[in-house]
Amino acid sequence: MGELVKQMSDVDLACQVLAENGSPMYFRDLIGKVLEGKGRPAASMAHAMAEVHTQINMDSRFVHVGKGMWGLTEWLPQRGIKVVEETAATVSSDSSLRREKLLAEIQQDFPAPGVDAEEGE
Repeated sequence: MGELVKQMSDVDLACQVLAENGSPMYFRDLIGKVLEGKGRPAASMAHAMAEVHTQINMDSRFVHVGKGMWGLTEWLPQRGIKVVEETAATVSSDSSLRREKLLAEIQQDFPAPGVDAEEGE
């Protein structure tokens, strides 16, 4: 298993670490686990941390959740989709109600040709 980990890319290993953890991690802890798994020497630690942090930041599988914490985007879509669906349903419902009310007002003000206003009511 150790050799397989060393062959993985840094971001793939970071993704695996987060998946195993099951919740967002502070970026230094996450990157520390990646570097530990890869067996990086301590002399290049600052450079290696910056490099891995940049890779994570550019990879769409990761999401910054605030205060230096990183998680996986696969953990978030359900919340995002639900919010979008609820917003779309609300907007659609509001628009339909407004349209119906406006149409009723127009029909009240302007009866169809050949129909008396009193007959149309």
